[in-house]
Amino acid sequence: MKGIVSNTIGFISKTFPTLYSSFYLDYLKQYCSIYDVNKTQLRALVFVNNNGPISMTDLCAKLNIEKGSLTSMVDDLTDKGYVVRDKDISDRRKYLITITESGKNVASDFMNKLSNSLEEKLFKLTEEEQDKYMEAIGTLQAILSKQELS
Repeated sequence: MKGIVSNTIGFISKTFPTLYSSFYLDYLKQYCSIYDVNKTQLRALVFVNNNGPISMTDLCAKLNIEKGSLTSMVDDLTDKGYVVRDKDISDRRKYLITITESGKNVASDFMNKLSNSLEEKLFKLTEEEQDKYMEAIGTLQAILSKQELS
């Protein structure tokens, strides 16, 4: 069992930063200047676009940032017209962040361009490598889904 744990930690610490950087972060940095947003703001727009309205507390947890940082970020995104912050009608102590059409356009444009960039990178793999890659992703997703249920 120790071997599995040790190998998992090694794999995560070596592989995930490389995947994140080469498949996502590099493009994220390039894209931010186009719409005058920072990386965290763009991540927030993509998250809200993909998941719908979300409370400030939940968005903090999903983005792994402090509430004070989120408040400033949401204020800036609101000023730019990318999101609106409304009282939650089911709990008036909370605010929900909802993406606007303008914000949807930014998030969708980023995801489309990111998809094209990833397609170019993955297209360089052989068919066998692509199959192995997809199998590995499927296996990881299944294992992680199982872990979420426990």
